[in-house]
Amino acid sequence: MERTIWQRSQLLSLSHLSPSPWLLQLLLRNGGFVTFLLVEIGCFAIMVNFETRHKEIWANTTGIFGGRALEKRQMASDYFSLYETADSLAHIVDSLQARLSNARQVQVSIRDTFFLVNYDSLAKTDSVRRKTIRPQYEFITAKSIKNSIAGTNNWLIINRGSKDGIQADMAVVSPEGIVGIVRHVGTNFSLVMSVLHLQSKISVALPNQKNAFGSLTWEGGNPNEMTLRYIPQHFVVQDQEPVVTSGYSLMFPQGHPVGKVKGSPKPDPENPYFLEITVILSQDMATVRDVAVVKNLFKAELDSLQLKISNNER
Repeated sequence: MERTIWQRSQLLSLSHLSPSPWLLQLLLRNGGFVTFLLVEIGCFAIMVNFETRHKEIWANTTGIFGGRALEKRQMASDYFSLYETADSLAHIVDSLQARLSNARQVQVSIRDTFFLVNYDSLAKTDSVRRKTIRPQYEFITAKSIKNSIAGTNNWLIINRGSKDGIQADMAVVSPEGIVGIVRHVGTNFSLVMSVLHLQSKISVALPNQKNAFGSLTWEGGNPNEMTLRYIPQHFVVQDQEPVVTSGYSLMFPQGHPVGKVKGSPKPDPENPYFLEITVILSQDMATVRDVAVVKNLFKAELDSLQLKISNNER
């Protein structure tokens, strides 16, 4: 009885010294479990951050299961920003109309997709030359529901998946510029490797220069700038000169806007025969919302031919 009274007095004295004596008691009673939980969390964090395969699995899993919640949140955000969206769409329509007036391609609307097609002037029927339409690219509209720009390897999640015809290695673009490349595909959502990723490499061209083609990469730092390499030094590249996709990639269509040259080029420190050019992206990656996934309708045939070339060179 006296011991019980003494224990109560001790607890009362502790309650005056500590604002949360129950927390101390909880830790003392469940210290083993808390330690085990902390160790498990630490091991999981190390595994995800330092093992490439587990990192990809974790990114893909969180993208699929978190996609629906992120889409609902994005829908609520879109509702409260309808005025800004309408204003942005008006500018996009003006830009597209100006580009279409000079384009040599035809767009055929099919629900939320459209095709880029070319005229084939060499096709003949009954010895009469005529023009035919050959679709090459299909564009599948989508929305970005999650986007990162602060890391060295950045990703996006879009609300289109395999049921919408999305496949890995398809390009993702916006009306303003390039966005990334699809890497992992779920049923309803897809994970897109942003152009702001250290493994991103885009074939681009300088339309004001004849046969000026190079490779656009991101080296970290400013999310509005990328580096263009492998342009020979004999090209005279001017500040604010436009940069577009070259069409040499099987993913990105030719002539899609990329950005503009910033400042004067300088010799590439890794290869003095080429220039190192800073490019300001025309698409602000922090505000990516409406995008289109590019499907090359001839990709399987071109891949087959490329495989034959590779086999012959062995």
